[in-house]
Amino acid sequence: MGLTALAAQGADAGTTAATAGTALSRSQLLTVGEVKKADARRDWFRQVDRGILPKTYCGPASTEGKRVAARMARGFTDEMDAYGAQYVSRYATPASARTAYNSIIATLKSCTYSKPAPTHGRKITENRVVKGASGDITQVIRWYDYPKPNDPGSEDGGFPYAVTLKGRTVSVLAFSEMGPGVPAPNFDKLARRAAAKISR
Repeated sequence: MGLTALAAQGADAGTTAATAGTALSRSQLLTVGEVKKADARRDWFRQVDRGILPKTYCGPASTEGKRVAARMARGFTDEMDAYGAQYVSRYATPASARTAYNSIIATLKSCTYSKPAPTHGRKITENRVVKGASGDITQVIRWYDYPKPNDPGSEDGGFPYAVTLKGRTVSVLAFSEMGPGVPAPNFDKLARRAAAKISR
């Protein structure tokens, strides 16, 4: 199959480790209702705030940078073939947040954490920057797994990411679905919604 399964993350990614001035609020995370509205073709119904969360197939370096002051995450799934998560990390200074943002994007562009099935190829089909009205900047990168000619009946897979920098905060949306994934216009709306919720 073209979809690369998301591995379980053993750490409690829902726990926020905060220092003075860097605390995060879970109200800054997207809800399963917001995800379902953006991708109504699937029955997104389960929201996971604590414990085991899916992690991206590009590894931990694709969700946060170094020297994180506070972090939180929320996962979403239809418990069949669609998974998604939002990872929010906060840093001591805007400069360290920008360094983390750049590092995450570099990891995504050179991702070798896992390989597609032998019957599939993989490519980046989107790589663009969107600037928000609230001073945020988001880079959208979409990975796509496609069946090779020797296995034309296999399912393709969509892996859209949105990495947002807003002051001292970085938000990463990472989704994995059978088929092409969340439609690009809908994913953009979801990324803008996430950017609007996070604090500087």
